Amino acid sequence: MGLPDTAIQESRERVRAALRNSGFRGPLVRVVVNLAPADLRKEGPAFDLPIALALLVASGQLDAPVLNGLWCAGELGLDGSIRPCRGILAIACQAAEQQARALAVAADDAAEASLVKGLVIRSATTLRELVERLRSGRNEAPQRCRQSGENAIQQTAPEPESTHKLLRLPRQDLAHQGLAIAAAGGHHLLLVGPPGCGKTVLAHQLPSLLPPLDRQEALEITRLHSIAGLIRGKGQLIQQRPFRSPHHSATAAALLGGGAIPRPGELSLAHGGVLFLDELTEFPRSVLDQLRQPLEEGVIWLSRARLSCRFPSRVTLVAAANPCPCGWSGDRRCICSELKRRRYWGRLSGPLLDRLDLQLKLEPAQPDSLRQSMAENSHQQDPTFSADSIHHARERMRQRNPQGVTNRELSAEGLQRHGRFRAETISHWEDVIRARRLSMRSGLRLLRVTRTVADLHANEQVTIENLASALCFRAFDIAEPWS
Repeated sequence: MGLPDTAIQESRERVRAALRNSGFRGPLVRVVVNLAPADLRKEGPAFDLPIALALLVASGQLDAPVLNGLWCAGELGLDGSIRPCRGILAIACQAAEQQARALAVAADDAAEASLVKGLVIRSATTLRELVERLRSGRNEAPQRCRQSGENAIQQTAPEPESTHKLLRLPRQDLAHQGLAIAAAGGHHLLLVGPPGCGKTVLAHQLPSLLPPLDRQEALEITRLHSIAGLIRGKGQLIQQRPFRSPHHSATAAALLGGGAIPRPGELSLAHGGVLFLDELTEFPRSVLDQLRQPLEEGVIWLSRARLSCRFPSRVTLVAAANPCPCGWSGDRRCICSELKRRRYWGRLSGPLLDRLDLQLKLEPAQPDSLRQSMAENSHQQDPTFSADSIHHARERMRQRNPQGVTNRELSAEGLQRHGRFRAETISHWEDVIRARRLSMRSGLRLLRVTRTVADLHANEQVTIENLASALCFRAFDIAEPWS
């Protein structure tokens, strides 16, 4: 009782068979298992192990003090084996926060649980083995498992890919600068261009330009993937920033998260990395509009009748779209009317476009583009947007901005106090606001991009030249996307 789902209701058979096949006495009378609090819905087979241990205590086959301060989670097989379950890292983090004496898990989950420092992990492959260890109070086996798990993490955790080379696409220098600005300041980027001009290639290069993860970021990202059940049996911290590219047919629940017991969606799984929405205009407008608040705040709240869950969603959004339904706007091959183009772009709301800091129109690919992109000199980089310059720009932000946030996360007050804008720059910025009739949000985002451009050029103060460079990435303030 206690609002269990189907998996928990079936645990009565799994637990009964596991007890008997492990050599214990099964319950001979009717037993009531209460899952408290009663008004919170529960799901998943992770309750099997604690239910079995509680039954052993209730029947006198295990001393109650053995379970004091012990957390446990695991699925039981009919033969008494302990199987891994989803979300062990999140459970381990909560156990450490609540100062649990130890955490008992399946042997396959020991390495993942050991990622949390300061928490004693007790693991076993069968229920009988775990009970014997609890009775004897031996810590040697769990400690060996813990050490071996840590050694495995140190030896097999993948190193971040090299970020010293960036593939140069011909005639897309402005797009590469946009990538550098997005990577340095965390700004959202919109790429508009005909098919084959390199939008997807550029988007896939962005994760390699982002700075490497520190341990706290890696633990937070790994915990989200653990809740989603994506790292079972790996037992490693995620060392590379995630890159998620959902299909345009994804539902709101798949993109944002959902379910009776909310789980993270693609937006949260891209936390700390890149969310790439290819064919942006093919996504349902109702789905895209739900991205507005999470992109602004960096968190998403999934509210249900009985509970609310908060998942982090600090992502760098890269969106790609064709200029018109056929993709060949401005070319003789285009068959779209003006009405079709306006209806096509009408799928994107103004508030969503307002949140995309960098808006670029890419040039069509030329016949010799493929040969040039394969040449050796295509890897030569402009130092203005090299990986080293991005790293140095991030370091300046960390030292200057409050709490070391990126420029995109700076508030209006933070821009005024820490932006270091020259008076003439602010004056020209006000002229731009009036001339282009920008909203307050767009105006502030323009200032944040300008500050990032200055950081990439190692400028302490923001100049008019930095503002002019930032304006190059506001292509759709003065022209329609299909023009």
